[in-house]
Amino acid sequence: MLLTCSPDNYASGRMIEKAGGVLEDVRDTVIGPKRRYWVAL
Repeated sequence: MLLTCSPDNYASGRMIEKAGGVLEDVRDTVIGPKRRYWVAL
């Protein structure tokens, strides 16, 4: 599953990482930059 959060939202990034999320990259989108994490289900 792909999860995203804003680069400055450190709490969300930590929660995603604790759930097994692996950071793929940070991309610019039409609503601003987003950190992209993949989580295996």
